[in-house]
Order: sequence, then C-alpha cells, then structure tokens
Amino acid sequence: MGLSTWEAAPNGKIVKADVSIAKNYLNDKEMSYMERIVSLYLDYAELQAERHIPMSMEDWAKRLDGFLEFNGNEILTGTGKISAEQAKLHAETEFEKYRIVQDRLFMSDYDKFLMELEEREK
Repeated sequence: MGLSTWEAAPNGKIVKADVSIAKNYLNDKEMSYMERIVSLYLDYAELQAERHIPMSMEDWAKRLDGFLEFNGNEILTGTGKISAEQAKLHAETEFEKYRIVQDRLFMSDYDKFLMELEEREK
C-alpha cells in the first residue's frame, strides 16, 4: 500500500480510513519536517495574536505562502491535475485489492496465542 504509518501500526491491520490520510504516506524524515514547520508557523501565528494584529483568512493565506517560501518550500499553485476525491477513490480502490491479501496473511493476537499454545503442547 505504500503507507509508512496507520492507526494500528506497526502490527495492526490497515483499514480503509487509513489510506485517505496523506500524512500516512510520509517517511520519518518528511513527518519530522512537517511537524517542525507547522510548529514554527503556529508559534508565528501566536505571536501575531499576542500583538493584537487583526488578520483575515486571506491575510493568513498570504502570510503562509510567504512563510513557506522563506523556509525554502515550493508553493503549489492551482488545483492540480487530480482532485482530492479522485485521489481518495484511487487509494480506496487500491486498498480493496490490498485488503484481500492482508486478510489472508494477517495474524491476530488470538491466532498468535493459539500458535503459542500449540508450541507448548509439543
């Protein structure tokens, strides 16, 4: 599936809800970067609020673009070629293919317990 994390990770099953969450596809380095950049921006926003600077959502969007550019990030423009709905549908379709294999290979805690009992009886 290409997921690097999911709600029941690392030993639990991947469920349909996990595949449409974009951050679940980030590796550790990317996730760490995202957490730091979000933290920096929230600190910046908090400082603006403490200074009682009124801001509209449009102002915040412009400030966010400037903040990301300042930190060397590429700013995405336009809506892109694939909609969020198309991406979600694709992820869920791939999940349905993966689920069949996962269900066949998955070993629950109960299955592991039964195997341990069988090993002890030998």
